[in-house]
Amino acid sequence: MIRWSGYDWITNERWGLIHEKKSNQWYDQSCVQIDQDNNLHLKTKLNPRFFQNLNIISPIGIGLVSCTEKFYHGIYEIKAKLPYGVGLWPAFWMYSWDGWPPEIDIFEGYSVKNPNYFKFNLFKPFNIWDVKSNIHFTKKDGQRKEFGAKTHFWGFNNPTKKFFKYGMDWQENYVKFYYDQKLVRTINDPFILNQLNKTTMNVIINNAVMPDVTSSNLCESDFIVNYFKYEKTGEFH
Repeated sequence: MIRWSGYDWITNERWGLIHEKKSNQWYDQSCVQIDQDNNLHLKTKLNPRFFQNLNIISPIGIGLVSCTEKFYHGIYEIKAKLPYGVGLWPAFWMYSWDGWPPEIDIFEGYSVKNPNYFKFNLFKPFNIWDVKSNIHFTKKDGQRKEFGAKTHFWGFNNPTKKFFKYGMDWQENYVKFYYDQKLVRTINDPFILNQLNKTTMNVIINNAVMPDVTSSNLCESDFIVNYFKYEKTGEFH
């Protein structure tokens, strides 16, 4: 466990060190570092480890921190520089302490082809960074559903070269996403909000790799986060 930005964080998912469906990577404590300026570094690196329960060797260690606090309505923010390299999947997200879903992805970055997350979309020519918000929830029939991952316009500066603020305002009647202090998305669907408002959330920040990344095509990287902030605005009932 580490102490950072005023909170206690474990360096793996609360259920373990590896996801059986993403077994090319595992949550490696050595990929989590705090420097002398209190910046959090979440790395990806080649560090094979054998997992007896899955009978596999997972080749890639990744940095992940999971906060031990139970969060509810409020304003959430990090200031971060995204990791550079192809095949990376950094994220700032949360999911329910009661189970999954619901999940809120404040952002997930996908450097599938370009190491700086650039992705041109003819229909959204200004949404040039493959950095997306999303919400996962449960439909009335019990099936799990995504509201829809969505890119946003928030400037032309390269997110791997500049520190940006990524934030969310979660209240009873809406969820608002902010990139570089610009409001980029509002979700106010009562059915989704009802599920969110019935639970508390586990905040996670991680640097991961895409499922097709192996030891042969891994880009070792560093996701740097200046801080995490939370401003409480409501009580859980």
